[in-house]
Amino acid sequence: MDSPRKSGRQRRLEIRERRRQRALAGNTHSVPAEPGRHWPAGAVAADPAELDHNNTYGMLPLYYADRAFICRDCGSAELWTAKQQKWWYEIAKGNINSTAVRCRSCRTRERTRQAEARRIHLEGLARKTTPPTE
Repeated sequence: MDSPRKSGRQRRLEIRERRRQRALAGNTHSVPAEPGRHWPAGAVAADPAELDHNNTYGMLPLYYADRAFICRDCGSAELWTAKQQKWWYEIAKGNINSTAVRCRSCRTRERTRQAEARRIHLEGLARKTTPPTE
């Protein structure tokens, strides 16, 4: 049983770890979605109308389930939750074939690195196009 003295962050970390373990185990529990269909535990229903931006001949998902992955940069075990997937594919209109490859801190670090590289590049272009002053 959880101790009442744990912080919210500690509880969130415990919940995230339980979800990650469940995703690694393959979500053996199933929840009936419709007669004759079973979804993994914790699955979130997909909205086909929001997925029409995907130009694919393949089947679009009926639901999103938690997916475990290893961060490409730091190697930490992470979990891409069903709720995050729903946001990425339906709200942000991400490609249906894309998946998470970096943890949150590495994503933030990569975004900062790209912004700095872009700034340096644009400054260099501005110096090249500016006529020299005498």
